[in-house]
Amino acid sequence: MAEQVRQGPVGVRAAGPEDAEFLVDMLLEAFNWSGEERFTRKQILKDKSTSLYVAGWQREGDLGLIAVDLAGPSGLQIPIGAAWLRRFPARNPGYAFIAEDVPELSIAVAKPHRGRGIGTGLLRSLATKAREQGVHRISLSVAHGNPAKELYTSLGFTTHSEQEGATTLVLDLRTSPLGQPAR
Repeated sequence: MAEQVRQGPVGVRAAGPEDAEFLVDMLLEAFNWSGEERFTRKQILKDKSTSLYVAGWQREGDLGLIAVDLAGPSGLQIPIGAAWLRRFPARNPGYAFIAEDVPELSIAVAKPHRGRGIGTGLLRSLATKAREQGVHRISLSVAHGNPAKELYTSLGFTTHSEQEGATTLVLDLRTSPLGQPAR
């Protein structure tokens, strides 16, 4: 499933256990979205409230996609973005916890590749896969001031709740056109 973007071809593939380290990289991008280093890699891995998004990847129920640059040197497919879903128990919730049957979305694109539609493509593809696997809703926490909130709301996410410094958004895959088969 390759699509042409302004700066070269980008493909999307399933995330596997071998992508765990790259997911940490992308989680770091997501938490440091403003360009300010709020977290280091070591902090993300050490802090239970952040490491739970990647620890033990890929466990049962995890679903993720990796965006790859198909024009890498020597034909290498270089990972440039990721979107993944993970469910959490009520006793150990993530930032956007709504219910145990509502997986939380994590998504990031490496800085040099932002603004090319890669995140939107990942999100559309992941929503389709999630719907195919029987997921009804997905949630996401977005920090106040993060311009990505505009993208999420344009794709059908709605506000579920407000916390200090962040908004929890939810997407209902049963009613949203995101992830629906093309007609």
